[in-house]
Amino acid sequence: MNKLNKLLVAVLSSLLVSASAFAGDLAVTGSAKASYAINGGDSNNKGLGISNELKFAATGDLDNGFTWSYFMELDGNDGGAHDNDDSQLQIGMGDMGTISINDSEGGLSVETGWGIGAVGTGADYANTDSFVGYAEDVSGNGNIEYATASGMLPFGIMAKVAYVPNNTDGDNNSYKSTGGQNAAGLTGQNNTMYQLKASPLEGLNVGAAYKTADKESGTVVQDYEAGGVYANYSMGNIKVGLGQQYYAVPLAARLSGGAHSYITDQLGVEMAINDAVTISYSKEESNRKTYGAAVNAAAGASPFTRTEITFETEHLMAAYDIGGATVGVTHIDATNSNYAAGDQTLTIVSLAMAF
Repeated sequence: MNKLNKLLVAVLSSLLVSASAFAGDLAVTGSAKASYAINGGDSNNKGLGISNELKFAATGDLDNGFTWSYFMELDGNDGGAHDNDDSQLQIGMGDMGTISINDSEGGLSVETGWGIGAVGTGADYANTDSFVGYAEDVSGNGNIEYATASGMLPFGIMAKVAYVPNNTDGDNNSYKSTGGQNAAGLTGQNNTMYQLKASPLEGLNVGAAYKTADKESGTVVQDYEAGGVYANYSMGNIKVGLGQQYYAVPLAARLSGGAHSYITDQLGVEMAINDAVTISYSKEESNRKTYGAAVNAAAGASPFTRTEITFETEHLMAAYDIGGATVGVTHIDATNSNYAAGDQTLTIVSLAMAF
């Protein structure tokens, strides 16, 4: 890890000291989407929403042959507040790859890698509640990321590694931010995350990601770990995908009474009926394991009681391209939503304009 840190610092220092930038181009992009959501089952509410994001991007060249790019997004939150976040400064080093400095960006999680969804990818697009551990990522903290260049590795493999120097320091940080106190705790002082992606055969995409913590403090009986794998295959107008996401909860004691781990399975199929209509079906199951007190406390601390509950969702989606605009319909059936007994449904009708 120390070698990785020194390499990143050396590369960044040489870039900042020796390279000067020429004037770059500036572009503003965004999205024009509207939706109407109907939430049923245990809850019964409706919502009308419209996209409110703008992306400001700039690009340019350095006099040493490298390139640079920068972007910042203005995001609107529910309730009206806006944040200047999702920022990235990236240096392109040609055949040597890229170095990125990220704030709320640079995510390496592969929870959407399985790629099934006519309107959006499964629960990442919409869900009745959040899957725990579904997208454990470095993008929630300031991070430095290195990515290999195309063709740098054999078999079309693309590799990325990101390092979070201060796990306590959150996101949305301004220039010269000193960050929060670098406390360790169960999740450590820093995080490192790795990602591999490849397309070994025509139509086949595979990938994996793994995230870990370092320099934990206190009594840790289970280390923090997260990651996932995926594969999707396209043949003609049909695509199938599957994935699995893992999350090991950092624990200080075996008899915590809380969740021990989460595993989420993903499976689905997508089909283009014609050039205008696409439909999809997908299913995701997030299984939570919880360990409690000893079965027989007088006999010692083991074996423990164990309970499991599965939060299951089914997504039906249809998208219709009417030329410059896409109408989408998504229906979600959920069982044990938010890992609690009960059923819930969510239906979303959306309109997205292309520009």
